[in-house]
Amino acid sequence: EEEEEEDKKVCLPGFTGLVNLGNTCFMNSVIQSLSNTRELRDYFHDRSFKSEINYSNPLGTGGRLAIGFAVLLRALWKGTHHAFQPSKLKAIVASKASQFTGYAQHDAQEFMAFLLDGLHEDLNRIQIKPYTETVDSDGRPDEVVAEEAWQRHKMRNDSFIVDLFQGQYKSKLVCPVCSKVSITFDPFLYLPVPLPQKQKVLTIYYFAKEPHKKPVKFLVSISKENSTAREVLESISHSVRVNPENLRLAEVIKSHFHRMYLPSHSLDSVSPTDLLLCFEVLSPDLAKERVVELQVQQRPQVPSGPITKCAACQKKQQSEEEKLKRCTRCYRVGYCNVDCQRKHWQDHKTSCRPQNIGFPFLISVPESRLTYARLAQLLEGYARYSVSVFQPPFQMGRMSPEQSLQPQLPDKQELPARSSCATVVSAAAASATMATMESGEGARAPHFLQEPQPSLSAPELQPEMGDSGAVRSKVPMGRSSLLSLDSGFSEPPLDARADVCMEKELPVERASKPEAAIPGYQHPVEGPSSHTIQFYINKIDASNKEQKLEDKGDTPIDLTNDCSLALVWKNNERMKEFVLVQSKELECVEDPGSASEAARAGHFTLEQCLNLFTKPEVLAPEEAWYCPKCKQHREASKQLMLWRLPNVLIIQLKRFSFRSFIWRDKINDMVDFPVRSLDLSKFCIGQKDEQQLPMYDLYAVINHYGGMIGGHYTAYARLPNDKNSQRSDVGWRLFDDSTVTTVDESQVVTRYAYVLFYRRRNSPVERPPRGPPHPTDPRAELAPSAEAAASQASLLWQELEAEEEAARRLMRNPWRPCSRRTKHLASECPDEGHVRYFVLGTMAAIVALFLNVFYPLIYQTRWR
Repeated sequence: EEEEEEDKKVCLPGFTGLVNLGNTCFMNSVIQSLSNTRELRDYFHDRSFKSEINYSNPLGTGGRLAIGFAVLLRALWKGTHHAFQPSKLKAIVASKASQFTGYAQHDAQEFMAFLLDGLHEDLNRIQIKPYTETVDSDGRPDEVVAEEAWQRHKMRNDSFIVDLFQGQYKSKLVCPVCSKVSITFDPFLYLPVPLPQKQKVLTIYYFAKEPHKKPVKFLVSISKENSTAREVLESISHSVRVNPENLRLAEVIKSHFHRMYLPSHSLDSVSPTDLLLCFEVLSPDLAKERVVELQVQQRPQVPSGPITKCAACQKKQQSEEEKLKRCTRCYRVGYCNVDCQRKHWQDHKTSCRPQNIGFPFLISVPESRLTYARLAQLLEGYARYSVSVFQPPFQMGRMSPEQSLQPQLPDKQELPARSSCATVVSAAAASATMATMESGEGARAPHFLQEPQPSLSAPELQPEMGDSGAVRSKVPMGRSSLLSLDSGFSEPPLDARADVCMEKELPVERASKPEAAIPGYQHPVEGPSSHTIQFYINKIDASNKEQKLEDKGDTPIDLTNDCSLALVWKNNERMKEFVLVQSKELECVEDPGSASEAARAGHFTLEQCLNLFTKPEVLAPEEAWYCPKCKQHREASKQLMLWRLPNVLIIQLKRFSFRSFIWRDKINDMVDFPVRSLDLSKFCIGQKDEQQLPMYDLYAVINHYGGMIGGHYTAYARLPNDKNSQRSDVGWRLFDDSTVTTVDESQVVTRYAYVLFYRRRNSPVERPPRGPPHPTDPRAELAPSAEAAASQASLLWQELEAEEEAARRLMRNPWRPCSRRTKHLASECPDEGHVRYFVLGTMAAIVALFLNVFYPLIYQTRWR
């Protein structure tokens, strides 16, 4: 017989494919993977299973499924077929599970679970299953409860499938109300591990508490759903080695702080294009006193952009005499007169606010060292990273912008400052005569400021990225000037305007004394004392009222955490000394460790999936647990932990997610899983062998290509050595239905992996002895009553083998007509099946063509 089988071989053993009967690639991939399970293959190949068939189990098929699977495995390993038809096995499975009837698409994992469960019931050594109850811990040790639960499980389920594939996990439930803890131990056939949620990469700019350190750009990958600010803070904390409690996360929009995130705040609404800043603050424990945290925003004193037309009537400026006047609160719009301002105030008041420039920032200063000099030093240090500041050279004879546009006489060139002062004071006096305009909400409309013209001698700035804006000017107003109530800007009286025009506007040019460094808070040696300060500082209280800070020398300024600061750059070209300021792209350095963070997004590891599997979760309302102490259903906290690991571990990557009742989605992210040496010692909390770690080696992978509407299954598999799972008797092959090709081990790990098969090292499973059951075996008493079923199974075996032989002959000569005996043994001739599938496929193609081409044309014609 061996010589005859050798003559019949057409391929190497293990290289036989399976014919696709019509959307049966899910079944073919499962069968090929199981056929390379060494213990299972040998168990069915040498017919050891025949002595364990349970013919009387009502949950089984009377041995038909086990025999059909054995015949199929023998056909796959004899090498007498290039491709074998698994139609008989499919029919047996469909007789017990109607969902597999027909040729619709199915999930490979669902078919695998049913097939292994059916084989278990056909081979169950328990003839009469006793009644058992679930074992609860009730405060007993886990070892005792786990062993009792496993023995009770074996009282009803004892088969070679259980010995080979089943493990045990510990389930822990905690009531959120009464803290009742329930611990049970349940068996599992496979591990359905979830995949980490889809990732998004956020750009975070980190600012250290020392302003002389450049900001650092980080790329942080977090989940798209159910992510919190704590994940970002912990990631930054790990990179910069700073306690997460000393980090603050903020979102910035148009140079304003839009939101400050607490660690528990959700980041689901944050997109990768949003601007996020992370600031390190001084720890009160390090400073040994209270630390004041202040938000700072940057603004120019006067906007640089010219105004060419009235915001109300859209009339363009015709001449210098009809010069437009700016709104004194935002300086972004201009009007012809007060009537135009009244008409436009209702539309303008919602947007009447100055626009910031550069980046805002957060500073932290000990309360005892909160002096004006320290504030100026910190503000200038942080601001220089996001704004460009240029101070034109001082000219003793520089004229005011108004005079520079008029013909100048030689004898009048010595009085530019006085003329400029007169012009400004005149404009302020004129504005003081305007009538009060009340808004709908009781807010007053602001005054006008005459349009400042750019200096002809001012050099041009290079264009930079960022938002340019405007701010309240330091131009003096009359006592009856009509400032908005919420502007908060206090104007100097008329008697102080001369000083203002002569550049004495409460100057902040006082030299800043450098302070000694305190522990944990350093600053550069060279501070604002080396040059004239080019800005002044406003305090913004909780009601959004602004007040200019005064330099009190070494006396600390009284500021609280509920107020903020505005850094106002002196860019008013009417003044003798001014600066040109403009936003620029943030000067920063990129973190080298996060260079590959974008590539890691959507790239996970099997260890991450197992961590998620063992992570506690809160039950959904529809899955609420009935608490025996509260006598009510509670949304308890549930955690699964591995206790007993099987010899063959099957891991399902849960790529298919259910968003709603009718909508499912597939996750195509890459999951990197080890081919060799999968160590599960950190996940298994139960049975452990101190000398032998739970080490596993991969031997099969089921892949799924496509999406939810249509897809295709293939399998990679190798046959491990009987003694050493690291070695292979037959190397890696790709099973694509009837096609089988050899592949390299490096090609096995792909983003399409769906079900993984691992074999444990040095943990063999003993196969039962061949022959009839022992007289002491309980099955011996039922042997006479099962003779009829056994004879039927023997006939089924002969029938399946005859069908296999007929199929092999037809494969060799497909044009040979089927004989009567062959038609009697086989339910249908392969050629007839091919014709039927061809006809069905053609009809389906015609229907699809009609729906996609002709139906839209008919639909459009009807509506025309």
